[in-house]
Amino acid sequence: MVTGPHTTWCQVGDMDRAVRFYRDTLGLVPSYESPWWTQFSIGSLQLGLHGPLEGSRPPYGIKGKGWILGLASDDLNRVKSAVEQSEGSVTEGYHEVPNGVVLTIADPDGNPIQLIQEGASLSDFD
Repeated sequence: MVTGPHTTWCQVGDMDRAVRFYRDTLGLVPSYESPWWTQFSIGSLQLGLHGPLEGSRPPYGIKGKGWILGLASDDLNRVKSAVEQSEGSVTEGYHEVPNGVVLTIADPDGNPIQLIQEGASLSDFD
């Protein structure tokens, strides 16, 4: 049966642009790069970026549909600021959940990413 996370991946329309976002904006380090597949290691999770699949067309990330990548952060304010200065977007402001505060963003292709800062409360954010 399932033993743990391995690779979560999404389609991207422009690999160079996507790599810049995940590397330069979110601070992830690529473990493998090619024109059609780039991979980042996040603990035991592998995050893959795949060029467009045959027959597919944008938009690749559609809000409210499919999977959402969930990541942990120790500084949501810093993430928000970096995303606002990038080709990505903040799609939902901060909101409180039972174990912290969540910020929802999207990469340049619209693929949704939700980050949580555990132990935080809304009063910690601007």
